[in-house]
Formats: sequence, C-alpha cells, structure tokens
Amino acid sequence: MTTNEDVILTGSTFVDRIRVVARRLGARMAFSELTPMLVSLLGVLFILSLSGAVLLTQRLEELAGQSAQTIGLPASVPMVQQRTLEFTLSPDEVMPISEDEARAFNAGLPFSTLPILAAKPFIIPADRLEDYTRAVDCLAAAVYYEAASETTEGQAAVAQVVLNRVRHPAYPSTVCGVVFQGSERPTGCQFSFTCDGAMNRVPSIEGWARAKAVASSALNGSVAAGVGMATHYHTDYVAPYWAERLVKMRQIGAHIFYRWAGTWGLPGAFTVRHGDVEPTIAQMAALSAPLEALDLTAELPLPSEPIAPIILRAPPPAIVVVEPHEEHAAAVHAAAAAPVAAPPAPPPGPTIMASPLTPPQAGQPERRRSRIATPF
Repeated sequence: MTTNEDVILTGSTFVDRIRVVARRLGARMAFSELTPMLVSLLGVLFILSLSGAVLLTQRLEELAGQSAQTIGLPASVPMVQQRTLEFTLSPDEVMPISEDEARAFNAGLPFSTLPILAAKPFIIPADRLEDYTRAVDCLAAAVYYEAASETTEGQAAVAQVVLNRVRHPAYPSTVCGVVFQGSERPTGCQFSFTCDGAMNRVPSIEGWARAKAVASSALNGSVAAGVGMATHYHTDYVAPYWAERLVKMRQIGAHIFYRWAGTWGLPGAFTVRHGDVEPTIAQMAALSAPLEALDLTAELPLPSEPIAPIILRAPPPAIVVVEPHEEHAAAVHAAAAAPVAAPPAPPPGPTIMASPLTPPQAGQPERRRSRIATPF
C-alpha cells in the first residue's frame, strides 16, 4: 500500500524528505516506552560532555601557563602562540646542517613584500638614573657580543630588536630582563652570549665604547626604522626551525631579521610599558660601572645657627720688592761707580765754500778772489 508520505519520499525535494523522516521517528518514539529514558540519557551525556570540555580547557590553560613559566614567558601569552614561542625561545632548535647548507636554506626563504613599519622612539626618563645606567650596560652587552663586527646600522638593528621585545607581551618588560632571559639555563637563553661563556672575554675598549654609544642612542629615542617591529634575528649560517613560521623582513650584514606573523607583529601589539626597575644582573658586574643610587628628593639638613653674611672686599695691591741676586747686584753697583764717558763727537760735516762776494768781517784778513768769474 502506497501512502502520501511514500510519494513525497520518491518525488519531492530533499527538505520534504527530511520532514517525513522526522515525523516517522517522532511517531515511533512517542509510542515507545523508552522515550523518556532516552531523552534523559541524551541530556546527561550533553551535560557531561560540556563539563568535560570546560575542565579540559582549564587544564590546558594551566599547562600552558606552567609551560610559559618554564621557558620564561609571561602566563598571559595566548595558547595559540605557545608552540611557536617554544620554538623561538629555544636557540638550540636549529637544523643540523652545515653553514653552506644553512645559507642556501635561508636564501630560499623569500623576504616579505609587506611594508616595514617603524617602531616608536624608546626613551627612559632622565630622573631614573640608576635604571637608565643598567639598561645602557645590558643593551651595550647585547650589541657588543652579538654584533661587534657589524656596521653601526647592524648594531642599531640588534638594539632595536631588544627594545621591541621590551614592548611586546611575550617578553619581560625591562631591557636587562629581555637580554638575559633564560640565561640561568644552559639552553633556552634568548641571546646565546648570556649562557655560552662569551662574557668571559673582556671587550675591547674601542668596541665597548662603540656599543655603549649605540645603546645610549637607542635609549634616547633613536629608531632603527629598517627593521621595523622585528623581534627575532639569526646569523645567515644557521637555519632555525622557527624561521619559516615568522615574517622574514630584511638582512643587514650577517643577521636576518623577522617579526611575528599576524597581529602580533603589528604596532598594536607593542603596547607594554617599560618596567619600573631594571633588575641587577650578576653577570654584568664586571662590565657595569658602579653607581650609587641618588635620592634627588631628599632635603638638605639646615644649619642650627644662622649664617652671617659674607662680605667680599678686594685687598690692597701688594708691592713686592724683589731683591737682586748677589752677582747681579755687584754688577749693578760697579756700573754705577764707573765714570760716565763723554758721548763721541759727531762726524764733521761737508766743507762749505764761502761766497767771494761776502765782505770780510772785522778782524779777518782779506781773501783773494778767484780768477774764475762767478756767473750771474
């Protein structure tokens, strides 16, 4: 016997078929004695699955926080970034290939064509002298031990990476905290010089002065715009696994610079303010100049008694009589006792012939006139 529902199932649309099947199932369940039990069981299973999902999510968040603390990350780092962070925060996560193979691998990774957005200037207030001094020393150490042989542009790029990390939520909020992150472990240090014994080498005077100049400039607002928001870099003769997960931006000298992919690599993510106090790093004791904390707000003690006004008067000019030396004095006395010689007579002037027409004066003999007539 063919019913109307059978006709619908054979000749109608898919939606009509679904409606017919649902009505049949509903009719069967309505006359079944197990219907209330099945409904209750489905409700219990739904509640259990929902509760299990919530508990599993909480447990995963706890494990993520413990993992972040283990590798030196803030617990606020989103779970979606944990795996990438674990790779990027492990410097030993590099491919076991030769230097030439690493250079070939790095050359095969294309540079991003997206625009490079410059970071904002980074300035530590002048009234925080102790924090500023520690920050300069830590940043100079990173510049020197990571890029001593690089150009000034390459050193400034390394300093910019450190300051970009200070502003990013995935890293500590101080300069020294970023530079020495993970240095207490043999592996996992962010900058290899902090845990591979490189700091046992005393820096050269010229190189250290150059590194401190770059660090001071970076902490006073100088921006390495060429690397933008870069938070990672590595030399071109190693190939880290995380290089393919980040945005390859630029190469300066031997260093290749990267930023986070997605919103974590855009300016909106770099909003963390600099920490209040720069930590004291024991490894920097040999490089940092000692500096006592100056309390600029302390009031000077006032004297118990009033201070009399001070009147400045110019003293009278003193006449100093210098006694001559004995030999000099004897020569002076001898010169004074010697007779003064008469000045020499002036040399005789030219002979002047008297005019023959001049009459002779009284008492003078008459002169004979010349035979040569004087012309008139």
